[in-house]
Amino acid sequence: MNNPNEIFTYPLTNKSELAQKAINDYNCRFLNKMCDKQSRLINYPMGVCSVNHGESKPIICPNRFLEDNIVFINICKSAFGTTDNILLFKEVKLDDVGTFDFVLVKHRPISSQIEDFCIVEFQSDSTTGTGKLVIALEDFMANKDTNKSYGFGMNTYNTIKLSYIQMLIKGQVMESWNKKIFWVMQDFVYDNMVNRFNLVDLDYDEKDKTHYHIYDLVLNDENLYNLKLKERKSTTISNLIKAFTHQPTPSIDNFISKLEKKIELKLGIAFR
Repeated sequence: MNNPNEIFTYPLTNKSELAQKAINDYNCRFLNKMCDKQSRLINYPMGVCSVNHGESKPIICPNRFLEDNIVFINICKSAFGTTDNILLFKEVKLDDVGTFDFVLVKHRPISSQIEDFCIVEFQSDSTTGTGKLVIALEDFMANKDTNKSYGFGMNTYNTIKLSYIQMLIKGQVMESWNKKIFWVMQDFVYDNMVNRFNLVDLDYDEKDKTHYHIYDLVLNDENLYNLKLKERKSTTISNLIKAFTHQPTPSIDNFISKLEKKIELKLGIAFR
């Protein structure tokens, strides 16, 4: 079944006063303010945090990873072994490379001198047929039944293609700097990436500079989903490049057959 899993940070089955207030105020408890995700199809925020897609619950808003600083605390422990004397900076730009989602900086006590730092990137998923997801949100806001399947899908392959290039570009910088970059994603996205690119040699190695913290959403006794660190993996840029450049080549015969069918159906555009 494809339908929303969390709207304005609460499961659809959560009927508490806090949940109702969040819905009425379009509030995001991960941002501690109004949801900032917009859609041109509605005049209020697009407050779907995660969805149900078959047996998975993909996160489709990166702000969902901000829950209680869980992600940052786990990264601090992995990168620095402590959460003391660490500051978080958001959206730090680096010329010719792009913008880092976050930078965690460890500084000397009572000093601005930097001891170490690491990069943090959030990778949520995205949807296809998003208009159908908007309809699901509208149904929920109108107190209609949403316990049915809506016609949206997951755009995971496009998500992975875009993020993989960023992993290569930013990862090369981190290896040259001898610093670490942490990619935060769900198992749904990570597993898809591994399978599509036939990635191997991803066992966790503290010496690697590209790290993956893989999370799952787990329902607690208060009918709220919590982020749970499921696995830690790591790799090298050479390994990512090797996988990227050794993808199976599609058959040219199949491609020619498709073109011939288009000719038979007169789908081409003639020009002079």
